[in-house]
Amino acid sequence: MKNLYTFLIAATIIMGFGACNKETATTQIEVMTKMLANKNWYLDYTIQGTATKTYVGQTTYFVTYLKDGITKDSDGLIGTYTVEIINNKSQIHIQAKTTNGNPIEYIYDIISIGDKKMIISMANSSQSIPALFYFTSN
Repeated sequence: MKNLYTFLIAATIIMGFGACNKETATTQIEVMTKMLANKNWYLDYTIQGTATKTYVGQTTYFVTYLKDGITKDSDGLIGTYTVEIINNKSQIHIQAKTTNGNPIEYIYDIISIGDKKMIISMANSSQSIPALFYFTSN
């Protein structure tokens, strides 16, 4: 009987920790999605290794993430997005179609996101160093 009682207490504690982690992840996803949604995000510059490309003050790439999960960008891509936490990494998963109707998928790691600034990264299979993308919103 004592073993059963100990097991029930341990199970309750473990389940409680699992619920907190899931709740925390859900809250993080909701906050990131709210910061991301219904804004135009303009690319200011990229960094890959020691190479920096700046676009500040230029008409350049922008992307819009709408509250309903739709994304559109200045290259003409239209699709859907989700914000997820995979292996303790916050990510934006985009599934879109090119202007020719070809499916394309992107996965960005969210490095930092705020009300007006966002830094995301994407690893390119042909390069060992991920590219960092610095955005500001309007």
